[in-house]
Amino acid sequence: MDLTAESARLKTAVPSVYLDQWVWVRLTLAAGGTPREPSDTQVLGAVRRAAEAGVVFPLSATHYHETSRITHPRQRADLARTMASISHCRTLCSERILLRDQFLEAMHVSFGKPTFRRTPPQSLGIGAGWAFTGKRLQLQLRRSTQVVDPATLPEGMADGFRRATQYTEYQLLAGPQDADLPSCVNCQLGYQPEKLEEVRRSRLGWETFYADLLADDPISAAELRVRVQAREIIHEHLKLLNDLCAEYRMDLPQATGVDPERPKVSRSRMTAFVDRVPSVRVAVDVKTHRFRNAAKKWDLNTVHDIDAVSLAVPCCHAVVPDREIADLLGRSKAGPRNGTHVVRGLGDLPDLLADLTRTAAASHHRVRDEDWVRQGEGFCMTMKDLQRSGTAPTSG
Repeated sequence: MDLTAESARLKTAVPSVYLDQWVWVRLTLAAGGTPREPSDTQVLGAVRRAAEAGVVFPLSATHYHETSRITHPRQRADLARTMASISHCRTLCSERILLRDQFLEAMHVSFGKPTFRRTPPQSLGIGAGWAFTGKRLQLQLRRSTQVVDPATLPEGMADGFRRATQYTEYQLLAGPQDADLPSCVNCQLGYQPEKLEEVRRSRLGWETFYADLLADDPISAAELRVRVQAREIIHEHLKLLNDLCAEYRMDLPQATGVDPERPKVSRSRMTAFVDRVPSVRVAVDVKTHRFRNAAKKWDLNTVHDIDAVSLAVPCCHAVVPDREIADLLGRSKAGPRNGTHVVRGLGDLPDLLADLTRTAAASHHRVRDEDWVRQGEGFCMTMKDLQRSGTAPTSG
């Protein structure tokens, strides 16, 4: 398999940098005048200049999850303001859609089904809807019972509608204020953070359970990786894989040469197939290296961080994870394999951004933003901004 071609196939069309949640927190502190490190102010300036020049700093579903866990509404709002002002709420596509494409490509290369090479989905889009479902959420304008097409609006009204959509995306990122929580829960608006936390805890339990098993029954590094790979498929992707096999009428055991009398015959073919799914390979390698360090305890942040980098490393040109994840990515050679810069510290980011800015300037690809955020325009995040655009009612 041509891994260089595969990594190019998955990259965003414009230079992109994925910032882990801790980076956004540091940038927010710097924006508020209280930087954690004096150099953070310079990093913030470099990020802002790069964003203005066309480098994209996409968010993911993980950012929305982690921001929602912040209990203080003001802290959530400040963080969301920094994220939205730089990212413009551009997001990486839903994990489900990106993984479906990666599995289909691996099936094509490994087994010849599907028989054709598919065009990859657009990895970069706009808003929470794109991050969670792969579909951009659209506000609806209604005149009586009829939905009005925004494209038919006069210029002034269309501009106000666009700004209202920006404001809505910012609010989705910032989450509800304390005063809004009763209506969100009682009016069946789908706000159920306790359900999401339940899923998170279940996934954390899956990893801690295996860590405990390994403590009592250590195995070789090679065997550990095979088992982690199998666990990853069974726990995270089995339904997707089964659905794809049914859709393309493929018998996976038959394709991998399973023989009940010789259970290890198909192991190499199966592991090679899974390794052709870039996001799964990133997750497997990172988890394998982490399991080998029995002193390291699993927590929700680690689970979220692995989720994030498993999507970001194949899709983005650079990622800035926390120090531990950067080390694990380095051990597994995930960066070079995917053609991705893994930045180990914020101090290294400005130089990389300067390079990516030059790349963006030389590229014929551009973020097509006139229908979203116009050149030189700030992102709409307050009612005052809405009032200036004539969308929100003014007082008195």
